[in-house]
Formats: sequence, C-alpha cells, structure tokens
Amino acid sequence: MRLQTSLIPSLQKATHELDASGRTTTGTVTPKASVATPNADTAGTLSREPAAEDFLQRAKGFLKAEVYLTHLDGQTVVCKDYRRYAGTPAALIARWLVRRELKMLSRLAGWTHAPRAIARVSPLALAMEYIPGPLLSDAQLDPAAHPGLCQQLILVVQQLHQRRMAHNDIRGSNVILRDGIPVLIDFTSAVRLPRLPGTAGVMRMMRRFDLRHSLKLKQRTLGLPLRPREARLLMRSGRLNQVLRLWKKRILPRLKGR
Repeated sequence: MRLQTSLIPSLQKATHELDASGRTTTGTVTPKASVATPNADTAGTLSREPAAEDFLQRAKGFLKAEVYLTHLDGQTVVCKDYRRYAGTPAALIARWLVRRELKMLSRLAGWTHAPRAIARVSPLALAMEYIPGPLLSDAQLDPAAHPGLCQQLILVVQQLHQRRMAHNDIRGSNVILRDGIPVLIDFTSAVRLPRLPGTAGVMRMMRRFDLRHSLKLKQRTLGLPLRPREARLLMRSGRLNQVLRLWKKRILPRLKGR
C-alpha cells in the first residue's frame, strides 16, 4: 500500500510550502494488525536488572530517563525508566511523563511508524516495543542509494499530523530505520493537536516545527540539497531566532546538567 499523501485541508495550510500533496508517492506502509491499548495501570515484571551492554541511553541531566533493553513476559522490550527519581520531588513530574507518553503511544496503536506501548511496569517506568534497526543519526547512508528516504520521513510526519499529534522532537536519534522504513521514537515531547476555536495558529506552528526538523535531517544528515520551497520553510523570523538561541545556549544546557 502506498503512503497516503492526501492531506486534510488544515494540514495543507501548514505544509503547502513542501508541495508534498497527492503527487508524491515515495515510500510504503505495511499496516500492523490492531492491538489492544495497554491499560495505564498494567504492571509487569522485568526479567532482570539491565547489564551495561543493554543500555541505549544513560540518564544525564534533569528528568532524563534510563533507556535499556530487557525482557518482559518472554519478549524483548525497551524500558524507559525514571525510577532514579523515586522519593524525590521530581518523581511527580516523572510519573506524569510516563503516563503522558503511554497515552500518546496508545493513541498510535497499530501505526507502523511508532513503537507499541506494552505496559507501565511501575509508576516510573514504561515498557515499549523494541524496534530493530539503526538510528538515522548513526546509519551509514548513501543518499544516492536512498533518494526517497527524506520524503518518506516527511510523509510519515504528515501522517502523524493527520492523527492530530505533533512530535516536537524530530532528530536523527529519534528516528529508527526498520527495514529502511522510518519509525519515530521518544514521544515524551509529543502533544495532541487541539480542535478548538482560535488554535489554528498553534496547530500550524507545531506542524511547521516538525517539518522544519525533518528538512534539517535531509540537509545535514543525508547531505541533500533543499528545494526552494523547502528552503523557505526553514527560514525563521529574527525574533524566533532569538528565542531559539536563548533556549539552546542557556536554558537547555542547564536542564541537561552541562
């Protein structure tokens, strides 16, 4: 089945610069069978404590989770674990992050471009489907051999927007290539796009934010040139540049403990 590229009218307003509507047919989707939505109170028992080689991410900085491979009920899973904050004031926020990501992934159940939420193994830990494959940031890709990969990623992001959700953290380390197909991970920053009067501007801004970062991957990670309309989408106002510079240079380093 081809990736669906017909965009709903509201999405067309946010993405018309890309000209990625019905004329594009790059990429394929293999739908998954529908899966049961995990209950927020579901608990499981992890097989063992993770060894050093099991870690995919070490917690560095404020409210960062340990991410590692483990086994739950006989299957390999990825565990996002905030239990290092147990007994601290930060545990309240960590609990909220676990519940929130579980809710986001549950809304995407059956979508082949996101991992399946399996269980909340504790109030501070979430087990998710293990997606085999390299991170886009680590993959040794020849752009000539993967000419449609970036457009395929853009279409995946547009499908996410059609499901009324924005990722808000599109980067090479949050995209896994499963058999060459992009899979988005880390939905901690994802938000549900509202359908309320007066929110059209916010929705458009969030969609453009995701698309900008997808185009940055095309330009910086894959080394591919941008089309004129794509380059215009990356252009930002001077005020927005000031806000982003403040976030990247001052606020974000402090949150990461640098």
